[in-house]
Amino acid sequence: MLHMVPLVLSFFLWKPNMPFGLAALGTMLIVVAYFTTPDGPGRELSEIRRGFAIATLWMLAVIGHQFIRVRIASRREMWLQRGQAELGRHLVGDLSTAQLGENILGFLSSYLGAEAGAMFIEDRGSFRKSAVHAAAVESVPERFAIGEGLLGNVVKEGRLAVVQDIPEGYITIGSSLGHALPRRLLMAPFSLDGKVDAVVELGFFGPIHESDPELLQRVESQVATAVRAVKYRTKLQELLEETQRQTEELQAQSEELRVSNEEMEEQSRTLRESQSRLELQQVEMEQTNTQLEEQTRILERQKNDLLAAKVNLESQAREIEQASRYKSDFLANMSHELRTPLNSSLILAKLLAENPTGNLTAEQVKYALTIESSGKDLLSLINDVLDLSKIEAGHMEVHAEPVRIQKLMAGLRNTFAPLADQKGLELSFEADPSAGEGIETDSQRLEQVLKNLLSNAIKFTAAGSVGLHVSAADGDHVAIAVRDTGIGIAAEKQRIIFDPFFQADGTTSRKYGGTGLGLSISRHLVRLLGGEIRLQSEPGKGSLFTVVLPRVFNGPAVVEDSIPSLPSVPEPVRQPVKENGKVVPRMPDDREQLTGAGRVILAVEDDERFASILYDLAHELRFECIIATTAEEALVVAQQYVPSAIVLDVGLPDNSGLIVLERLKADSRTRHIPVHVVSAGDYTKAAMALGAVGYMLKPVRRDQLVEALRNLEIRLTQKMRRVLVVEDDPVQVEAMRDLLGSRDVEAVCARSATECLDYLSNLTFDCMVLDLSLPDASGFSLLEKLSAEDAYSFPPVIVYTGRELDPDEEQRLRRYSKSIIIKGAKSPERLLDEVTLFLHQVVSDLPPEKQRMIERAGNRDAALEGRCILVAEDDVRNVFALTSVLEAKGVKLLVARNGREAVSMLESSRVNGGASVDLVLMDIMMPEMDGLTAMREIRARREWSRLPIIALTAKAMKSDQEQCLQAGANDYLSKPLDVEKLLSLIRVWMPR
Repeated sequence: MLHMVPLVLSFFLWKPNMPFGLAALGTMLIVVAYFTTPDGPGRELSEIRRGFAIATLWMLAVIGHQFIRVRIASRREMWLQRGQAELGRHLVGDLSTAQLGENILGFLSSYLGAEAGAMFIEDRGSFRKSAVHAAAVESVPERFAIGEGLLGNVVKEGRLAVVQDIPEGYITIGSSLGHALPRRLLMAPFSLDGKVDAVVELGFFGPIHESDPELLQRVESQVATAVRAVKYRTKLQELLEETQRQTEELQAQSEELRVSNEEMEEQSRTLRESQSRLELQQVEMEQTNTQLEEQTRILERQKNDLLAAKVNLESQAREIEQASRYKSDFLANMSHELRTPLNSSLILAKLLAENPTGNLTAEQVKYALTIESSGKDLLSLINDVLDLSKIEAGHMEVHAEPVRIQKLMAGLRNTFAPLADQKGLELSFEADPSAGEGIETDSQRLEQVLKNLLSNAIKFTAAGSVGLHVSAADGDHVAIAVRDTGIGIAAEKQRIIFDPFFQADGTTSRKYGGTGLGLSISRHLVRLLGGEIRLQSEPGKGSLFTVVLPRVFNGPAVVEDSIPSLPSVPEPVRQPVKENGKVVPRMPDDREQLTGAGRVILAVEDDERFASILYDLAHELRFECIIATTAEEALVVAQQYVPSAIVLDVGLPDNSGLIVLERLKADSRTRHIPVHVVSAGDYTKAAMALGAVGYMLKPVRRDQLVEALRNLEIRLTQKMRRVLVVEDDPVQVEAMRDLLGSRDVEAVCARSATECLDYLSNLTFDCMVLDLSLPDASGFSLLEKLSAEDAYSFPPVIVYTGRELDPDEEQRLRRYSKSIIIKGAKSPERLLDEVTLFLHQVVSDLPPEKQRMIERAGNRDAALEGRCILVAEDDVRNVFALTSVLEAKGVKLLVARNGREAVSMLESSRVNGGASVDLVLMDIMMPEMDGLTAMREIRARREWSRLPIIALTAKAMKSDQEQCLQAGANDYLSKPLDVEKLLSLIRVWMPR
């Protein structure tokens, strides 16, 4: 047991291996005692005791070793935690970076036993010295970069480093007694979120303990956070100081400005006082001299004003009296002057429709019936307008007479029973005994009111019943009620429905027609008869109009409101103004100062700014310039002045510029004029096919405009035109040479593709006539070669061939050729017409025979022959008129009554393999589905995205045109339709 006492006491030491040494010593002593003890009777028991003692010694040694190690680890952990806590206390407070560095470095040097040290903090990409401990100043750098030296490498790698056996030239430890080098270095970075914010370097004379690096690793994030906080606080302090400085500067400037303003105000006040004193002195000086003279002038002026006012009042009174007399005379004679010729037309049209002699065809009878029907509609509208005008002017007279109620109802039943039977409606007329036998009023006006109410009831009722009921009303009055089960009227419209020209459905897809005058006239007529109209209605359930009249007429009813004024109408599209047969320009130009030199450019452009640019540019190039702002004005000016060249916009306010181009090229007087199109929309193919010499898309640069005008100038100065004829048949070559050649046109012939390429590589041609069948190559390959290679000039091409082209071949040729002519009996006329168009020749300068050939070519409308056009129009008369015009041109027509039917017919023609629709004429105002909705539905289908659509409408406002184009229309034409404009538009948009 004595051997165990030292072993147990070693547990309180700090050396873990001491228990093993003492256990070994005790074991050795027990073994020595065993061998020195003499043998005896208890020797075996002694061996057991000694073996047990040795095992106990070693067991206690192991326990002691583990106990000491646990004590050491616990002491080390306490040391580390104490270091962290003490360092945290050094980091607290409002510190600067230098103070923070000194606190951190001083604590670490003291706590770790370092003899020297230095700390660096990150500053704009490098590290700046923040604190030094016991080191010579010259041995510590002020700043180092990342990756520079050992410290830079520690920052770059972001991990701690230990250096043993430091060589000469490193950090030195200095005091008043001398300098010495440390033996070991410990360098540790302080980082947070992967970014190093500071690094510390510590020098030791003695060894570096294992716990020293661990302490630095534990406090890494703590120190980095403190460094960042100090940097942020420093930055905020700097910003605060800067803000305070700027605030002080602003206050100083504000004070200076205030002082300046006060000085200026003082100066202004002084000047005003001086000016007032001077004016006062001047007035006082003049007042005495002018007082009597001024009073005299005032009296004379007052007298003259009174005389002028008296004359003016007398003149206005005479004008009002004359205007009233003119209006009275106009209203008195209007009925006769309007109805008489219209009725004559109706009578003659009816006689023609009856065809008593039988000499009219069925189609001519239809024409007469259409005239009669349109005349009746016009007569009804004229009657309504005249009635409204008479009521407004107070010229409507009342002839009161006894009216029997039963007789009135019988006449109304006879009039409306056929209409009700036709629509399958139940029509009833009832009279309560309380209503009496009759009333005294104007029977004609009362019948007009009731007819209008019953007509509306039948028109707006699709199924159900319409009834008229007469009963007694409050006081000495009679109530005549007209009830229907129709569409009804919304509450918000029940007041305004009596306004003139108001319609229950005023949209473009309305199902019911009418002028909107009937209810307005009825209300005023009832008031004229001394009564009123009451309305009760609910949408979808019907309406009840009640006419309340006195039994005996005793004068008109007094009402506060008067007839509402007509709604304002948007400004229509401007038309050219003419004086003495000449167009008056809306913008200044040169038409009144033309010199007759022949260099005149017509600029057709509605944008005044762009038109002025063209005007100035034409003057720079020594052209005279005329400006037209509408399509109509452009055609008139072109025929009147015959300019040398035209610059044409497509988007004109009244019509498309393509119509202008088509009509210019169709007119022998203007077809030779070169036209260059400049527009915001891409209509290049259509414009070039119609004969334009060039096309530019807006916005256009100035150099492009200059180049376009110079190209036009080159065409004006070019006297001799050259045509290349590519044909291998000698007979055809001679025939075309004779046909196309003239004094100012040279026809050059090439009999093969090789010869054609030789000509095009050396010469420039204005036009090329090409046969597809050549001995050495096909016309297709020749065109593709010319398109692909820049070594050859590529003039406009007219394909003049004798073979039939399938659709794929024709589509392939359309990429290169503006015109394709199939050889035939009358194809020379067409060829001559196309060539003169591309050469811009003046038709009147050609020989008479060639002029006649071109005239014959123009009379035929090859663009429309055999084409299919879908007409979407609900008015039978308009359908009949369009059919008469277009079928005469060889067009096949399909007719749809509304937008939905039009879409269905397009679908059926595509699915069932019927006639393919080439173009659509779309009316806007149609029942069920209006034209705008139909166009949007058509454009939503991919297969119809390129189908040409021309919108037709009875309105002529610019907003309607914009709505049509936005809905998908290619172009727009307002009613009444101009046949020539319609045909021009169809030719422009008809697919080629």
